Amino acid sequence: MDKKIPIKAVIFDMDGTLLDTEKLSDEAMLHALFGLSKSNVNADEELLLPWELKKKILGLRGSEWAPMVLNYYKENQSISKSWLRKVGDISPDTLWQLWEARLSELCRNVETCPGAVEIVAALSDQNIPIAIATSSQLQAVNQKKKKHLHMFEKIDLIVTGDDPAVENGKPAPDIYLLAASRLGVDPAECLVFEDAMSGVISAKTASCNVVAIPDSRMDHDEFIGKADLVIDSLQCIDRIKDSYCFLEA
Repeated sequence: MDKKIPIKAVIFDMDGTLLDTEKLSDEAMLHALFGLSKSNVNADEELLLPWELKKKILGLRGSEWAPMVLNYYKENQSISKSWLRKVGDISPDTLWQLWEARLSELCRNVETCPGAVEIVAALSDQNIPIAIATSSQLQAVNQKKKKHLHMFEKIDLIVTGDDPAVENGKPAPDIYLLAASRLGVDPAECLVFEDAMSGVISAKTASCNVVAIPDSRMDHDEFIGKADLVIDSLQCIDRIKDSYCFLEA
């Protein structure tokens, strides 16, 4: 077996990696766009974005995904014609604000992703510096973490998408370079966990080691050759330990 790669710090994406927010994010988006909620759709109808759209916007900041979402629905009017609000009635900034507000409400009961609590605790017990690098805004992060303070209190640093020092969002490397710098660790000695291709590209461009945990709807093969390791969930701790050697601070 190849020699294990030494790691001095770990950086997590948050949404879809530590917190299971993706379905809630879709529900918030459809509420912002069309006023849809579980109270006004059929009980068996899932409030999910079309996958062809979702996979393009995963990991992006609101300033990047909002125009993409509006353009998608304007170009696919057959999807939205029977719903309550026409997408032409709102601007990208308004969509972003409405989405953030609705998601904050929904995230009061957000759950952690499988294995998240355990891996954060294990790294903390080993005195490995831990950071989060998320495209979410600080206010949204503060809302999302309320239910899981026992996990977040073990995290040393959170860098958000609206941090003034993050000039360009994922897939640019800015947020991971900033997180590594604030941790005082060379990016090449950082291990990043990401669920989105934009985040994988961001972290790799920053020269970090990257473990991808793709959404179950994604073709995992797309991540091979882009991420250093592709796993099904954070519960795959043995595969992580087989590839990386964590060095105590």
